[in-house]
Amino acid sequence: MFVIPGIVVLVTYVYLRPHEVFSVLHGLSFPTVLSVALFGYLLDVKVGASRRPRGSLLLVLGFAFFAWATLTIAINAPETLTESLLFFAGPIGFFFLISQGVGGVRGLAVVSSSVLLVTVVLALIGVHQGLAPSVCIAGDMTTAGGAVIETQDLRPCTSRADCLAGGVPDQDYLCEHAGLVGTTSVGGRVRYRGVFQDPNELAWAMSMSLPFAFAWLERRPRDRRTRDRLLVALALVAIIVCNVMTRSRSGQIALVATLGVYFVRRFGWRGVGAGALVAIPVLIYGGRSGADSSTQERLECWMQALDIWRQFPLAGVGARQFTQHHYLTAHNSFLLSLAELGPIGLALFTAVIYAAFKITIQVQRDFAARPEAEAVRVGAFATFAGLTGLVASALFLSLTYHVALWIELALAGAIQAAVWRHDPDWRLRWRWRDTVTVVGMDVALITGIAIYLRLKGV
Repeated sequence: MFVIPGIVVLVTYVYLRPHEVFSVLHGLSFPTVLSVALFGYLLDVKVGASRRPRGSLLLVLGFAFFAWATLTIAINAPETLTESLLFFAGPIGFFFLISQGVGGVRGLAVVSSSVLLVTVVLALIGVHQGLAPSVCIAGDMTTAGGAVIETQDLRPCTSRADCLAGGVPDQDYLCEHAGLVGTTSVGGRVRYRGVFQDPNELAWAMSMSLPFAFAWLERRPRDRRTRDRLLVALALVAIIVCNVMTRSRSGQIALVATLGVYFVRRFGWRGVGAGALVAIPVLIYGGRSGADSSTQERLECWMQALDIWRQFPLAGVGARQFTQHHYLTAHNSFLLSLAELGPIGLALFTAVIYAAFKITIQVQRDFAARPEAEAVRVGAFATFAGLTGLVASALFLSLTYHVALWIELALAGAIQAAVWRHDPDWRLRWRWRDTVTVVGMDVALITGIAIYLRLKGV
């Protein structure tokens, strides 16, 4: 299929940012890569390798979410509409191409394995960065928020004071780990570039992709399992070590949740003990100083999100406009949706996630007794485990429009498309009770957070 290589290139482009590393690719833009992938999809439709878009509930909900987000921008911040539409092209493009273009089980395996591979590469780069010595980096303190700092004088240091002592007068410095491809740590925490310049989001994305390593292992021939288990173990070690080096509590929660789901499913309740053996070192060594102040800061952001919603109760302040009302983001994807998009936007966002979970669960149940459907069941469970890690981090990070989140949701759509290829009559069972459940979860979540904030005196 022509669309699969395009999707793989898109994932590589967004995750690894090769156009920022290799000068020969400097002129390669995201719209160009996205257009090539879309052209591949159209070719597949033309030759019959992919079906024309089929109106799945997940696709309808996803498009409705972005349509509502666009409307809130038009209402509240029309001057940013063009910029926001270009930004939305990333998550919308991935969501459509993967959910509609992958089609079969083989394509699903290729795309999910590609996501796994690029995140393992990110993990290896992160581990190298974390083990690299700290060097002096020239710049003011605001540069710590950027993805890459090019001006490195390479003097070894243990603190910022070491750099100031022998540096250029009136020049500020950072003391950070210098990694591969010009990357640097921030506050000693490893990170990458672009959408993963935040250590928390890097840790979350790696944790979310880890179940695809186990899915890949289950698809491999049994006579190669020993070598393949070693490869999976190496990927697991790289991701866990990098997770620890990010010092991301939300990333640790996502990792523990993801592995917990897998181990319980694979080994029953004995898997709780196996998961604990992995989780305890991560939780012990993955912390960082200043965690209490960070927690207080996050709670204040949550309160600010609720205050913004009270001021703009119907359509919120507009997608991607939260930081125009507060100096930090909401640090909670659901509160961010409520503050920026209002209750309708929150309900649509939650409904997309709920529908993705429902697809993965229903596929496993409906095809449990069909041996020929083992491959799609394996993919469905891996996606379910990844979605669990997604929700765990979404409670503490602002991931509402993050491209990696919409890739994970799109994989649930790809599973549905793979099932339709072999069983066109299969339907996702969505009843009025599901709608009530989505709204009820939103009300319970927002009410629970409000009560918690009041108890904490925020």
